[in-house]
Amino acid sequence: MDRIKVDREGRIFWRNLEVTHHNVKRYLLSLMERDEEGVWVKSNQQKMEVDLEDTPFYVEALREEEQGGRLVLRAILNDGTEEILDIETLRVASDNKVYCRIKGGKFEALLSLSAYWQLTRYLVEDGGEYYLQLGSTKHPLRGNEQEDIWEESGDESE
Repeated sequence: MDRIKVDREGRIFWRNLEVTHHNVKRYLLSLMERDEEGVWVKSNQQKMEVDLEDTPFYVEALREEEQGGRLVLRAILNDGTEEILDIETLRVASDNKVYCRIKGGKFEALLSLSAYWQLTRYLVEDGGEYYLQLGSTKHPLRGNEQEDIWEESGDESE
C-alpha cells in the first residue's frame, strides 16, 4: 500500500518524493482524515496511510472578526479553509512553536511565523502569567503537556 509521510518540518512526501506543487498539497490535505486506526488520505479510488512526524497543517494568518457580540480570531489554514481559532486549544511546545487544534479537534496546526506575530498583538502579562486577551476575555496560555504531539493518538513515527 502506498504511504504518505509528513516530516518534522511539515513537508509532505509520497513515494519518497516531496510534494511541492501548491495545489497538489492542498488536495492531499483536503483528503486527510483521522480515525481510531490512524491518519489517512482517502479518495474514491484510494486509501493511503499517513506517517506523521509533525502536523502537515499550519495557520497562514489570523483575521479578527466579531461573532455574536464577541471578538474572535479566524484562522486561515494552508489547505485553503478557514475556521474560528479555538484559543482554548493553543499550546506552546518546548521549542516555542505554537499549535492549535483544528478540524473539530482531529488535527493540530502549527502557527506560521506570520500568524504567530499576529497572535502576539493579543498577548498580555499579568502577575507573571501570560494570557491572550480578546476584548474583555483573558485566555491563559498553556505549555507543552507532552513532548510528542502525536504520541497520544498512537501516530508516533520514529
